[in-house]
Amino acid sequence: MTTPDFDRIADELYTLAPADFTTTRNRHADRLKKTDPQLAKRIRALHRPTHTAWAANLLTHRHPDLVGELLDLGRALRDAQEHLAGERLRELVEQRRRLVRALTARAVKDAAAAGHPLGTGAVADLDGTLTAALADPDAADALGAGRLTTALQPAAWPGAPEGEAPEGEAPEGEAPEAPGRSPDTEAAPSPSARGSRSTPKVGTASSSKAAAAEAEAKAAAEAEAERQRLREVERAQESLAGAEQARADAAGRAEAAERALEDAEAGQREAEAEAERARATLEKARRLDARAREESDRADERVRAAQETARGVGKEAEQAHEAVRRATDRVRELEGRSDRTDQG
Repeated sequence: MTTPDFDRIADELYTLAPADFTTTRNRHADRLKKTDPQLAKRIRALHRPTHTAWAANLLTHRHPDLVGELLDLGRALRDAQEHLAGERLRELVEQRRRLVRALTARAVKDAAAAGHPLGTGAVADLDGTLTAALADPDAADALGAGRLTTALQPAAWPGAPEGEAPEGEAPEGEAPEAPGRSPDTEAAPSPSARGSRSTPKVGTASSSKAAAAEAEAKAAAEAEAERQRLREVERAQESLAGAEQARADAAGRAEAAERALEDAEAGQREAEAEAERARATLEKARRLDARAREESDRADERVRAAQETARGVGKEAEQAHEAVRRATDRVRELEGRSDRTDQG
């Protein structure tokens, strides 16, 4: 059970953010110290990964299919370079460019989602790590294990001689050597020397060595020319991709502007219709107001007439009341006289 436990814990640790690595590692080691001291020792010996190595480990554990595709592509690239398969190599180089970019973008997204976004330097180191896994089988195995502790350094391009820089570029201050030549290989003789077969210093062995060196130099020049052409093709494709993206972005902005214009025109039509409805409502309200004013004026006239009538009736009532009073007084007066006559 020791190895499965070790693999499980190691895989857990190397997908943790680097800031959490040491604490979690020590906790596992302390927990295992009494029950399995040997495993605890192996766990405590694990080194914390850099930010770039952690992002590469996330790729391996979360996207094993994509990383497997990268490792398969590296084997195909190395085989094509070894056998000088020019057309196949061009296809694989284009595939390499797309896959490395896709993997780098995926890692950047995963790191940001985990709360630890990659900086510009870490992204460049990650690109170099993926490129190293393409060129070097040992680097490929390290990436595939998913337990990197530091970024991998890009090795020489597959099939290039030892000491040659990636993509066939010579190290600074040195001239590139022809493939397969050792530093002490005899230089090819000059054309005049090759053309003088009577010269005793140049024998059959020397001529064979010179012919081999010339063939190697020619092959190296052709390989370099092919690599240069592929770099130019890649740059042109990148420019084309950028132009196509710019065109797509412009088309998207134009489409969005057209939709905005259509929305604005629809809004304008709706606003005009609403204004027309408001004007119609206002006109109707004005007509109703005019009729209401006319009704109010007629009602005022009826009120005034009723008031006049009421005042006239009031006067008549007062007159009638006065007549009743006078009649009452007259009756009383007559009754008083009658009483006095009877008493006399």
